Amino acid sequence: MNQKLIGEFEELLGRSRVLSEKEELLCYSYDATSKDFMPDVVVFPLNAEEISKIVKLCLKYDTPVVGRGAGSGFSGGSLPLKGGVVVSFTKMNHILEIDEENMFVTVEPGVINADLKSYLADKGYFYPPDPASYEFSTIGGNVAECSGGPSAVKYGVTKDYVAALEVITGDGEIINTGSKAVKNVSGYNLTQLMVGSEGTLGLFSKITLKFLSKPDTNLLILVSFDNIDNGFNAAISLLKLGNRPSMLEFMDKSSIESVKSYFKSDIIKIEGAFLFIIEADGSQIEVDKSIAEYEKILKEFSPVFLFSSGNEEEKKIIMEARKAISPSLRRYGNLKINNDIAVPINKITFMLSFIEEASKTYNIPIINFGHFGDGNIHVNIMLNKDDADMIKRGEKAKFEILKKTVEAGGSLSGEHGIGLEKKEFMKLKYNDYYMNILKNIKKVFDPQNIINPGKIF
Repeated sequence: MNQKLIGEFEELLGRSRVLSEKEELLCYSYDATSKDFMPDVVVFPLNAEEISKIVKLCLKYDTPVVGRGAGSGFSGGSLPLKGGVVVSFTKMNHILEIDEENMFVTVEPGVINADLKSYLADKGYFYPPDPASYEFSTIGGNVAECSGGPSAVKYGVTKDYVAALEVITGDGEIINTGSKAVKNVSGYNLTQLMVGSEGTLGLFSKITLKFLSKPDTNLLILVSFDNIDNGFNAAISLLKLGNRPSMLEFMDKSSIESVKSYFKSDIIKIEGAFLFIIEADGSQIEVDKSIAEYEKILKEFSPVFLFSSGNEEEKKIIMEARKAISPSLRRYGNLKINNDIAVPINKITFMLSFIEEASKTYNIPIINFGHFGDGNIHVNIMLNKDDADMIKRGEKAKFEILKKTVEAGGSLSGEHGIGLEKKEFMKLKYNDYYMNILKNIKKVFDPQNIINPGKIF
């Protein structure tokens, strides 16, 4: 790292907002993957103007610059692959404005998802996107990855809530995309282009999101089937309703068996071959009506267990069963290859069957769960980090699963992004012409390729 650049950062931001000692940098070298890359310096801007100046200094010294929220991603999107500068948004964590008439809120990128939810809930409002990491992941990171979550089946994902952005491009220019207007077809939709771009086109400094009125209440159902086809048909029947569930999470036989050995309850049973956690929300009248209709449909498909509750403690227990999946995986290995494929909903059982066969073929545990309503399957290939042969088998299984996903009309990633973890597999999905379009788009926003280089392609 050029010491002159560090000196210019210190002059711009003050020494307290520039880190360059190895011990300080370690915390910014990793995310939720098993990979790590050490940055050369970490800086903490307070506004768009400072970010613009940081990027222009990086241009001057031809130095990569990578934005970082909470570092909780599963694709390596926030890792400084080529060293350089990490821009931490820790200090840009303010809710700037709430517009209750138009129902929009403007935030800085470092705001924690859970903090925004709490802030809005206190005012009777609701921000739906709920990734598993919502308690610590940032809105900036959520927008960069277009995060989803259980509520996506009814409410959609992050892209459905982003109305406008303030972005600093790879030229160091500040641009504003979108608006609070409900209709806006003035040129290309750069806002949606930025959502899910994994921090490769620019750095966010302000994000304007729409929000909804908070539902009055919710009830949960836990239901399981000993026949995967019965479970699939029951879930499809629920999705066809006008009052579709606000959550439709599934666990297949592999995750059911994993959780059974870890989670204990006197109230609910974790059993069968296909298990669902279903939510209905809205007014009390709407919820009661929905739950009655859901239960009637579910019973037509011969469940082995069906339990519903509006009791807060019992609902907590149901959700704890879902949250128990990840910690329960530790019994299978100390290294996880995490994939979040997405397929058309009618291909879910096809993919689960294929994954089960891959598990047998390569003699490795593969545990699956996910969001049924949007075809998002979290595939967890469990390995022993000290077993080189097992790791090779795991990588082969990953390739075969991703290849079959594409053949089934699916996506390599439903919500985690491509980042480092899947960029080598993009050729399974897209030809050279398509990939060149993506690269040319990046060149427009980042001509010198300094913004998060080496990601996606």
